[in-house]
Amino acid sequence: MRKSDNKLTVPLAPDQFLSIEEVARRLHADVPWVREKIRRRCPNPMPVFNLGRHLVFDWAQVVEWVRKSPRPIHAAHRRRAKKKVVSMKKAA
Repeated sequence: MRKSDNKLTVPLAPDQFLSIEEVARRLHADVPWVREKIRRRCPNPMPVFNLGRHLVFDWAQVVEWVRKSPRPIHAAHRRRAKKKVVSMKKAA
């Protein structure tokens, strides 16, 4: 840590940032899914830094985003009733 202008700053190492492909790999997802989650119109966008045309991610922020993401609530499943099979016997 360095002290400059009465503020403590942490030097940023390039290995702290991940590419979109690496984030997708770590989340066991594909790149289009990650791109959808970083869009501004997404209800809960994933944190990302835009460096020109390069998108870089801080893994600590991504992990925090995953932890704070709301979990979907699914409707209770109802078991389907079995249909009764009516057998038609020929009258002799």
